[in-house]
Amino acid sequence: MQHREWNPKTFFKKVSPEVIATYEARRGLTLERDASKPAADQSYHAWRALPETKRLALETDLLPVNDLCTAHARPYLDVLARGVWANGDAHLIEKSKEWSIYDLAMRLHIDAPDEVLRVHQSYAVDMMEHFKEYRGKHPVKLKASRKAKERMRAEMVKHFREYAGGAQCQVEDFEGTDKFAIFIYHENEMTPVEQFDDTGSVVPIWQRPVARIAAVFYPDTCTLLIKAPRLPERERLRDLFAEIFVGEKDYFEDLTKIPKFNFAPLARTDFDFPTHPADGIESVCVTRVTMRTSHAEVKRMTVELMRNLSLFGVREALLKYALVIDGDLIDGVRMQFEFTQGKGRARFRTVSVHNPNSSNLRDTRRDRIIRRYLKEWGIDESRSAFAVAVPAVQAAAGV
Repeated sequence: MQHREWNPKTFFKKVSPEVIATYEARRGLTLERDASKPAADQSYHAWRALPETKRLALETDLLPVNDLCTAHARPYLDVLARGVWANGDAHLIEKSKEWSIYDLAMRLHIDAPDEVLRVHQSYAVDMMEHFKEYRGKHPVKLKASRKAKERMRAEMVKHFREYAGGAQCQVEDFEGTDKFAIFIYHENEMTPVEQFDDTGSVVPIWQRPVARIAAVFYPDTCTLLIKAPRLPERERLRDLFAEIFVGEKDYFEDLTKIPKFNFAPLARTDFDFPTHPADGIESVCVTRVTMRTSHAEVKRMTVELMRNLSLFGVREALLKYALVIDGDLIDGVRMQFEFTQGKGRARFRTVSVHNPNSSNLRDTRRDRIIRRYLKEWGIDESRSAFAVAVPAVQAAAGV
């Protein structure tokens, strides 16, 4: 994942003085605060006063911590806290429930920096969007090796050089409880970045920015998710993954022949997104439809719809423009899920699914619930790549 914007003034303002003091003590760091500055900004100004080399090195270590200072990352940190403080510091587990996300992330970084980096890696995988999905033909168990990663690196370097990329490339692996991932960091095409020169003039500096693509494999369902912006990288990474890590070149099915999604349920007059109250979904509506037409001059149409229309309302709106919902002609839809919990925009999750195998679904709790419903409704006809979230009522009953 790309790092969140690093704003040290905001970061140090949101970390409590007690946690900053603990950080200083553990790192052997002394921040010289200026009492004439506002109390909330004293740590920031003291941080800025550090020697630049030392400050930049510390800030590099804090970038993953800053990434985890979001509401989405809280569950990951809560799980880590229960492991890190289980022995000897168990009181911190309960106490941490009252901390801000900034204090929690920072305290865990102080006590267990390596574990925080691993959680950051897992969080990065789960939060990536717009994967292309490929299905394997049979179960396999995968393990990364130095030889396999070096071969992957060499093959991807050849590929990137064919598309004006640089020669620098790095391959990293990640093994979670339910997933196996390969990250490819590579030099992209030469790009001009404007900077001031010694005379104060703005001049272009040509650089190769580092980009990242990823392959995430779920052994339980033989499913590979590829995150890459261009088709050549997606297909090359898929094929190399099959050849190098699986050991079978034709391991993945051709989804262009068997599309992942089936939009026929949207055309049924008796269907209107049934949900279970325990999942906390207030409503579901379609806000965009992309479909092929019967007109020779128009290959495809995309219709944006008002929110909160029922499926009957969607059908009526399309009929006004002589369009009929036909599951066989729909290429993709955008749906908005409104949840009962959360305030403002936090109540909503907008999901895009598009054939043959594209979606912006991630591995968050809400997205796992949505994935389960897409399968229950018959929209997702593939084997699920993610663990099915069990409704709270069933979980409490032990079902």
